[in-house]
Amino acid sequence: MRGAGRFLGDAMLSLAAFGGFVCVLLVILAFVFNVSLIMFKTGSMGPTIPAGSLAVVREIPATKIRVGDVVTVERLAALPITHRVTSVGDGPSDAERVITMKGDANEAADPAPYTVSDVRIVMGSVPNLAYGVVWLSSPWVLALLTLGASALVTWAFWPRESREEDDAAEEDQIRIPGQPGTGTHPALVFLVAPLALGFAVAAPSQAATEEIVSSGHLRLTTIGDKAAMAHLVPGEPVHWQVGVAVEDSPPGEVSIERLGSGNAGLGLHAAIRSCDRRWVAGTCPGDTDKLQGATPVAVDGITRQLTTISSAEQRWLLFDLWLPAGGRPDAAGGPVNLEVHAAGSGDGLMVSPGPAGPLAPTGTNPLLALFAAVASVGLGLALAGAAKVSRKWKR
Repeated sequence: MRGAGRFLGDAMLSLAAFGGFVCVLLVILAFVFNVSLIMFKTGSMGPTIPAGSLAVVREIPATKIRVGDVVTVERLAALPITHRVTSVGDGPSDAERVITMKGDANEAADPAPYTVSDVRIVMGSVPNLAYGVVWLSSPWVLALLTLGASALVTWAFWPRESREEDDAAEEDQIRIPGQPGTGTHPALVFLVAPLALGFAVAAPSQAATEEIVSSGHLRLTTIGDKAAMAHLVPGEPVHWQVGVAVEDSPPGEVSIERLGSGNAGLGLHAAIRSCDRRWVAGTCPGDTDKLQGATPVAVDGITRQLTTISSAEQRWLLFDLWLPAGGRPDAAGGPVNLEVHAAGSGDGLMVSPGPAGPLAPTGTNPLLALFAAVASVGLGLALAGAAKVSRKWKR
């Protein structure tokens, strides 16, 4: 049993060492060759790159873009988009290009061209691997991995008796924690610490949810991530989509309005666009219209009209909401509340994405988890070294 345990321990240590080597190698490649990883949340590039895929991308200058390349483009006040290049034209400068793109699974091309100086080209992808990355990024999983690594380091460097001494002096063996008279093993302290720290790290936000509210002839569909809205990170936009449709109504018009109230100190910004079809991954598959540019959200409680539609059509509004990068939002005044009102055909409805506010300065800083992992390994080595010195003194 002792031999089997040592073999299993050696195997796990070898696996951990190999994993560490791979991680170091990937970091070096990322810095030297500008290589990184992206995850696909939607299927706009299916079936070539289905949802849940993990792709390897490399940064290239715009002058090297070719038609047919699948590239990731950064967008102002919106999440990056990864689609296939359909045309490449000259840009405002020699280093820039104007490109158009289209998702393989989308019926229509992206609504507007992109002026870029550099992009990230997709070099390859693996289906469903993104789900594994998301799972590994869970605080619970990270805590367990840290705990396992700490236990391996302690086991690997803990001083052991030779085979002859094992047979001759069983009393020198390390006693099992919890046995009568043994007390608590000191190694448990640093094994439990990273696990507890992992519990304190905030869990990732929930995925976007869809809700439908209807009354009489009107139907409003709201799609958004309420948790992300309530914990906005400066410089990282959050999407909120609202669909307005009229059912079984006589000819007429429906007025769509917005209202903002709450804390002006947050500096919440918004850009609002509309589409005659449902938005897919931030892209309108039909006719699009810009209702509001990137401006601060008015929070004076005054209702402002966005657009009107006839009772025979539907309209999908996409709100890009964000806090300015590098800003210091004043959270003391509370969150900002946004509402979209639709009135017409004898009905009226209102929907909201929930309160919008900055990421609360509570919980444990994720850097502390990294520090705990490094400190736990160092403490394990120190404990093993202390045990070795103690045994030498006893002899």
